[in-house]
Amino acid sequence: MSLKFRIPAGEKIIVNGAVMTNTSTKAMHFSLENDASIMRERDILLPDQVTTPIHNVYMQVQLMYIEPEHHATHYKAFQQAAQMAFLSTDDLETRQAVFEVVGLVGERNFYGGLKLLQKYMDDKE
Repeated sequence: MSLKFRIPAGEKIIVNGAVMTNTSTKAMHFSLENDASIMRERDILLPDQVTTPIHNVYMQVQLMYIEPEHHATHYKAFQQAAQMAFLSTDDLETRQAVFEVVGLVGERNFYGGLKLLQKYMDDKE
């Protein structure tokens, strides 16, 4: 089963680590026919946007997702970020979210971890 996307004019996406820009003046439609790591521009967190411990966790999961060839390095940074996020708060919801993301990352479900963190960051900020 394919996954269909519509990318507005000028928007960027990352597919398996490659940044692609829709340079057309019109929306681009495409279908992804096999497994690939894909992120839309609106879901990408840039390093200068990391302002909270949860953002740092998101960044590390994002890097594991789009740069699987550097998994070991990113995983170590993720462990440190997750520990810092967990210890930096007494909020049970925050701790539960971090705990769940650690489990998802352990299953190599990076996309699931990103989606959980996105919802959590949107709700908390």
